[in-house]
Amino acid sequence: MADKQHDSLPDTSTYPVRLHAVGNRIDVRVARTEQTFVRELERIVALAAPHLSRERPNLVALGELLGLPLALVGPHGFLSRKLRSSNMAISMLAPGYATRMVYYRRRYPHISLVRSLLLSLTDVMYRPFVTTLSRLAAHYHIYLSATTLAPHVRLSSEQRDIQRFGSRGEAFVYLPEDECVYNTGFLWGPDGTLLGTTDKVFITSSEKETLDITPGKLNQVAVFATEIGRIGMAISLDAFTPDYMRRLDELQASIVIQNDANDQPWAAPSRTCDWQPQEWLNSVLGSIQADYAYIYYNVCPMQVGNFFDVTFDGQSTITMKSDNTPDPEYNFVGCEGFVHTATGAAMQGKILAMAPWIIADPGKTNPALSLAERRALLSWVGKQHLPGKRHANRYPETAIWADVEVPWTR
Repeated sequence: MADKQHDSLPDTSTYPVRLHAVGNRIDVRVARTEQTFVRELERIVALAAPHLSRERPNLVALGELLGLPLALVGPHGFLSRKLRSSNMAISMLAPGYATRMVYYRRRYPHISLVRSLLLSLTDVMYRPFVTTLSRLAAHYHIYLSATTLAPHVRLSSEQRDIQRFGSRGEAFVYLPEDECVYNTGFLWGPDGTLLGTTDKVFITSSEKETLDITPGKLNQVAVFATEIGRIGMAISLDAFTPDYMRRLDELQASIVIQNDANDQPWAAPSRTCDWQPQEWLNSVLGSIQADYAYIYYNVCPMQVGNFFDVTFDGQSTITMKSDNTPDPEYNFVGCEGFVHTATGAAMQGKILAMAPWIIADPGKTNPALSLAERRALLSWVGKQHLPGKRHANRYPETAIWADVEVPWTR
């Protein structure tokens, strides 16, 4: 529990839980076939397996856009998998799905070519993702969360639909309900049941301009009551946004899962801050401040790696509400202090677990280094892992965990 009970909280009981955040490395090569990608999902979830508790329920959170490589699956994605540009890779998928794209463009005349492609990929990207992760949740008897690009779907067993939009030999096909495609978070229970989904509300410029993703609706965001407490999902930018976090707090979420895939180099300035890891504290600590009475824990798994020319990088964390200032020795690389970069407010909390980065902060071994010198060294290392560089895509994969006591409002 937090160091002190907050007066604004109602009477609660606490429940022991083990929280896990898995930061896997994305790899387009695993999308050679649907079967190879299924094996990759099995491998990713297995990263947490050695740390699963036998005495406590387990919640395993995976990264954002985990199902993205499925767009490249099979012979239609053969040429795309050989390219170096994500935009070109997406464009080269179009010939293989042209018939489906024409169908959706006729049905929804105002949609973009990219949107028609994503609608055409509905069954390709949705079915292996949800069926495999549901099975793995039941196999390990865990709560399991991850996100992917997906429309809201309906199930069809009509042979005409299967032949036109599905895979040969399957008994059913997933079809889009309408023209919208979302960045959607999924939460499965320990028996494999899908407990619910959450669409990302505050989408990034690249999601809007490159992928033509539909933003979710804030008033439709839900929190899911479970045996381990009330769980909410805040996908990446949503966790940085006070309006979104207030929505989860009003719904009395005690655990927030922040599925993430930060599409910028980690040891570098961000689009809005001179050092991205410093800004990331705004979410993993900012979401558990006293402003949010019910939210006690943030679990942030960060998918890493190079997706063609796009870099995903970061450090996964598990954080807890506290009345104390975080330990200054336990911070993201290149950071100094725990101040909200947008508001200037000092932040409280406790970092229960943090994934290592490519290297440790140079200030750990050489305290005489200035902040600028530390960041320069970190930035140089990060650049060596970018696409085309000496250590391209050699990001470490991580699985972190923490035992917690979760307040559960009756």
